[in-house]
Amino acid sequence: MTREELVALCRKAPDVGQVRHEDFVDYITVIERRKRTPQGWVSEATPYMSVDGRLAMANADHRKQGKKMDFENPVVLVDTPEQLTLMVTIVSEIYGRRHGIATSRRAEGAAMETQHPWEIAETSAMGRALASMGYGLLPGSGLASAEDMIRTALAPQPASPAPNARLSERQRGYLLAAYARKLGGSPEEAQQRLDAICHERYGHSFGECTADEGKQISLWLNQLPARQAGNGTQEAA
Repeated sequence: MTREELVALCRKAPDVGQVRHEDFVDYITVIERRKRTPQGWVSEATPYMSVDGRLAMANADHRKQGKKMDFENPVVLVDTPEQLTLMVTIVSEIYGRRHGIATSRRAEGAAMETQHPWEIAETSAMGRALASMGYGLLPGSGLASAEDMIRTALAPQPASPAPNARLSERQRGYLLAAYARKLGGSPEEAQQRLDAICHERYGHSFGECTADEGKQISLWLNQLPARQAGNGTQEAA
């Protein structure tokens, strides 16, 4: 987005007290995200204001109106090896009390979260509290700040299972239960019938099925009416 487009977007956001969003346009960062649509993956650009931009707006607004704004000490809501969650409350002589809550993911977050969890959680919570007063609340961006969106983009993504990975014990149990629910019989009978189906389709036993083959079996089972007659081998053809 160009600077002119960002200024035009800021003008759509309501003024807050004595300040305008367009006067703080230099604090805005445009974040591009990939979004899945029925037509495929597309890129979507959304502007977000940084926390220091929201703070600059708030300070300017309160200074112009001759009013005080205080930040209370952060309140620890969760403090575990996996995450840290803080609540920050702001007290304004103009807008009253507002709070924001944010979490640093110590175990699976971005590098900045795992290395500096207290600073990241406090900054994000402060930004959300300021946003609840209207500062940096741009159309379409919600309460998230630019920092929030950047660290979300940098967080490690869970790896997708390889197409040729074997079904886990839990996945095999799910398919066995689904087969018994749809076609009836004991778990042992379901195991025998799925073995026969897999040998016919893929040339190996049910226990050797890959993740992709398991998906195919699951789709086939979902399409069947409940308690379909027969031993299951013919239906799989």
